[in-house]
Amino acid sequence: MSTGPAGRLPLRLFLAGTLSSRIGDTADLVALNWYVVEQTGSATALATVNVVRLAPILLFTAPAGWLADRYDQRRLLAGLRVALFVSTLCLAWIVTTGGPLWLVCAMVFARASAGSAEPVLRQTLLPLLRDQRPLTAVIAMHSACLNAAMILGPAVGALVLAVSSVPTAFWFNAFCTLVALCCLTILPESAPPEPSASDPPTDSVWHLLRRNPAMRRQIALAMGPMLFAFPYTAMMPLLSKDLFDGDGSTAALLLTCGAAGALAASTTMSRRPPANPARLAAIGAVLLGCALLVLLVPSGFTGSPAAVGAGATMVVVGLVGQCYRTANRAALQATAPGNLLGRIMGIASTDRAMIPVGTAVLGPIAELAGTRAMLAFMGLGCVVTTLLTIRIYRAPPQPEPGLAPG
Repeated sequence: MSTGPAGRLPLRLFLAGTLSSRIGDTADLVALNWYVVEQTGSATALATVNVVRLAPILLFTAPAGWLADRYDQRRLLAGLRVALFVSTLCLAWIVTTGGPLWLVCAMVFARASAGSAEPVLRQTLLPLLRDQRPLTAVIAMHSACLNAAMILGPAVGALVLAVSSVPTAFWFNAFCTLVALCCLTILPESAPPEPSASDPPTDSVWHLLRRNPAMRRQIALAMGPMLFAFPYTAMMPLLSKDLFDGDGSTAALLLTCGAAGALAASTTMSRRPPANPARLAAIGAVLLGCALLVLLVPSGFTGSPAAVGAGATMVVVGLVGQCYRTANRAALQATAPGNLLGRIMGIASTDRAMIPVGTAVLGPIAELAGTRAMLAFMGLGCVVTTLLTIRIYRAPPQPEPGLAPG
């Protein structure tokens, strides 16, 4: 397979479309969260909207992996982006006309139902586009695009909130989705990998998980970070308002700082893939919880010291969080056989369903005990559950011979 410009073109087109789509999504998310806080002033309402936004992950992510193993991932992804485009336009119309919060939640759920399958399809399409690059490096390149979008998207969201209105962010997201769809439609066809003689039967995914402690470890390792730590993105408007006396723009800027750290981590890993991604994932998860606890320090100050301290800490949160996320995905894909990759990644990607569960718990904690107590609960929960997972799965996971994808 060519490694020249022609060989790199499919991956570049795919990453360009991903970047466009994610910029729109993150700008949209900043606007949506701030709209809920501004309209209701309730941490519980903010948590509810984000539960509605993330709950479809549990329902539709695993079936998407089953579809990815049987049908053309590119066509499935194109169909999803058409649905995302239409539902985003509908959401913009509801907010523009001042629709009730329950109708906003209903449309957010409908849009999230379509979007919940997108990460699985992107992950299963990557091995077909990687040419001769190391898989970990390609995963890190993909993560770098997502993190660049996390920098640009919140900045766009903050700009929109400063000079225009929430619906404008939704119109912008619809345009970005259309650009991503165009990139996908001109993507050259990629031949699926040839089945390997060592691939297990296609109906043995659960048996494979039962006998493969490496896979179980990486899936279990998602518990702490996804349940306790990563809800910080949804709760950032609350953290900004209560701990740092900020507004929607402050929340967007703190998310941008986190994305800058994540971009630095993924860019470095794309150039120098880690020798032991499983170990890096475990270390990154523990450090992520510790970094959230450090975020409590600048909350005790006011003015510039608080802003600078919070921004610097968020850079560290993004850095260690991305080290965990990319390394965990790479370690899992390294053990997954090609003919079951979609289903394995579909099961693994349901870890994102832990985010709405965590968000649903964190909202009432903030209401009853305060935002500082909520943040302490997040950091400690992440550290403790990760250490317990490491304790249970002591043996370092090693890929089974012949099971590398592609």
